[in-house]
Amino acid sequence: MNATDTKPLKELCAELGITASVKELDGDLITFPDWAKQGWIITLRYKGKRAQFRFYGGGKSSTPTAPDLIWAVAVDSTALKESFKDWAYEYGYDTDSIKALSTYKACQRNGQRLTDLIGNADVFSQLVESGRDY
Repeated sequence: MNATDTKPLKELCAELGITASVKELDGDLITFPDWAKQGWIITLRYKGKRAQFRFYGGGKSSTPTAPDLIWAVAVDSTALKESFKDWAYEYGYDTDSIKALSTYKACQRNGQRLTDLIGNADVFSQLVESGRDY
């Protein structure tokens, strides 16, 4: 698939049968990251498999969808291919920060969870490519 025939992420998710169920988290019971105002547990389903992710929003936003989560995790998944130092430089983190290292490891876990769910490198690449303009 090249840039000229890339489908929109929402359309690709529908075509592949990737679905999501969403449960809002209670901020009084769960500690959100410092910047987050809202949080959800999103369960993605694909070909009889499922994976859960925590998803946070910085302001009053609508309930996230499967494409919203896939876009965010596809961005996170760059941590699977980059060293911590390169990843930190790319995203503006301090390489001497324990918090940055924790974020990097969380991105790796989420990227791996999505990779395991999809299970097909070509489909995963299509999702990442479609998410570039999301």
